[in-house]
Amino acid sequence: MIRRKYIVKPALQLKYLLIFTVAIIVLGFLCYYAFFNALISAPGMEALSAGTVKNFRTVYASGFFWVIFIFALFILIQSVFYFHRIIGPMFVFEGIMKKLAKGDFSVKVHWRKRDQTKELAAAIKNMIENTRENVLKDRQAIKSAVKALNAKDSEKAKKLLSKATHWCKTETPGK
Repeated sequence: MIRRKYIVKPALQLKYLLIFTVAIIVLGFLCYYAFFNALISAPGMEALSAGTVKNFRTVYASGFFWVIFIFALFILIQSVFYFHRIIGPMFVFEGIMKKLAKGDFSVKVHWRKRDQTKELAAAIKNMIENTRENVLKDRQAIKSAVKALNAKDSEKAKKLLSKATHWCKTETPGK
């Protein structure tokens, strides 16, 4: 299954892209000043003229800006694809959970080969399949209990109903 929509939760994805952008800019400025100060304070730099130092500063700033700009652009583009592999499945799981909350257990869980949430998808798929199987078993037990009641066999009906929903734990631990 291929999901081609890369921005599925714009507020969340743009928030993280903004955080990445700010982090890259801050780290870029810190690296710029750290390297520039290391170069300016290197032995022999005091022998250079003020014009040479000024030209050095201009060339250094321009080169450093482009290196950081290209690096930042690469990181931001990569993060869009990476977030797509995390946030995309979260978006799908939200839809699945909404359907499950409405009682629709016919949903299927799909994941792509490169999604980062394979374990979560497998756990959700397993939960849905187990719940679906147990609900079907309970329905069959209820049908059999109704037949037993119609045949005036209340003991058999009680026995059948006592097994229904036994798989579902509803008590809060510790109470």
